[in-house]
Amino acid sequence: MSRRDADPFAALMPAEVGRMPVAWHQLRIPGPPPAFALRPEERHGNTPMERFQRRRIQSLEIPRGDDSTAGTSPGSGSGSGSGSGSRQETAVGPRDHLALIDKAAPHALFDLMLSEVSPPSADHPAKADASAVAPATGRVLWQTAANFHRFVATPEIRRAFGLEGGWPQLALNCDPHTRDRESVQALKQFHLHLIYWRAGDLQPLQQVERLADQRDPYLRRQCLDPLSFLGPEILHERLADLALDPDGAGASAGHGDLARAGVTLLPPDPVATCMGQRPLGCLLRIAHWDLLASAAFEQLIRALHRRLAETAALLLQAFTGATQPPAPWQRHRLLPSARIAEQLGQLGLSAESEAGLRALAQRLRDLPAPLAEALRHASAARRMHCMTLNQPCYSLTLSPLDARGDGPLLLTLQVKLLSGIGGAGLFSFPGIPSVRVLRSQGCFSQEDWRQRADFQRRFAAYNSEALQASGIGAGTGNNAGETGLARGPIARLRDLATGWSL
Repeated sequence: MSRRDADPFAALMPAEVGRMPVAWHQLRIPGPPPAFALRPEERHGNTPMERFQRRRIQSLEIPRGDDSTAGTSPGSGSGSGSGSGSRQETAVGPRDHLALIDKAAPHALFDLMLSEVSPPSADHPAKADASAVAPATGRVLWQTAANFHRFVATPEIRRAFGLEGGWPQLALNCDPHTRDRESVQALKQFHLHLIYWRAGDLQPLQQVERLADQRDPYLRRQCLDPLSFLGPEILHERLADLALDPDGAGASAGHGDLARAGVTLLPPDPVATCMGQRPLGCLLRIAHWDLLASAAFEQLIRALHRRLAETAALLLQAFTGATQPPAPWQRHRLLPSARIAEQLGQLGLSAESEAGLRALAQRLRDLPAPLAEALRHASAARRMHCMTLNQPCYSLTLSPLDARGDGPLLLTLQVKLLSGIGGAGLFSFPGIPSVRVLRSQGCFSQEDWRQRADFQRRFAAYNSEALQASGIGAGTGNNAGETGLARGPIARLRDLATGWSL
């Protein structure tokens, strides 16, 4: 029996998938110096600020504005899991707070994270996705993303930090409902990874392998999710009529909205992906990086999340009859095959996508309570191999269209059923559809870490000034009131034991 035949999900993959270039062992990134490693109270803190106490670079308090759309759409960390798409009026919660964070386990020497960090409560759960935060919060986050690209393109910065020939990558993961097994979104806060790999970091990617040569079934499933090819086919159909809705109210479809926003939904081409000519995932072409700073882009991300959550809810109901995520360490039972097929037939999908989903249903199995209990105490690798992620679960990445990096960019969506690797740790690079980042491979030196801190602090200052100039950032400190972005002071890395402080 071949390895392809032994994989129960092999039928969901293109025949050419064995030829796909992959780099799952080459990109090795050290971890922090030992003195900066996470302490138990940081690892297990109840609030974001407890977890980030030594790593907060700058705080950004968001203007309250119109928060009525926050936490209202399906799949939200604070909303229901239903797929109705209707607007639900909710009480206005605490103001959103973003913070620039020095990551505990970096994906590159030059990276950092922008995260929503307001403390959760019984009335206001953690804000885990684009629908759970105010539109102004999304605008600040994506403006910061645009500023990161401008920053690393600045000639002075490129010379100071040796950035010529490198590769920027932005990554956002969404998995608000998986709270048992390992997940693409370990921290259930809406957050964005800002990453820059230098040319030297990427040198090992010149030695690529083929998928057919990867013999570890656990690694294969984590790096090539069962939905890696079926997911983009379904998303292309579901996103074709996507409307950008300024009010976040689930407006009816409006053809041409994507084009007017400078966005093109690209058709799937699985053969090109297998040949290394195209990234893995559902692809949207963004005309230029400056669009990330526009209100339309924030609306796009919100609309994408809403459609992904609606699709996930429809499929959950078709496969299980359920409308809400299961309790931790449980999974809903599958409906009989005939009933699943009947319900899939009512979703308006193409015959090809419907057939792929039926094939998926035939290969899934229920998770009986004894097995769930055994997995609870098993290794992480076995747990992730056998236990599905709750939905919606996806990664969203933004990267240059090609190796030059100065033209259009690609927004890539990858939906996840079993893979616990997010978009910062599993991405596409020109000629290699699947690259895995191996983190914590040794330790960066203290000098490396000082250079990293200099990069981060200079970016924080650049971003703060750019936010102020944009109009979003009118106001500073406690004088911003209810209408302006309150930009906190920028901390310094005092020493590795103390971390970042004012």
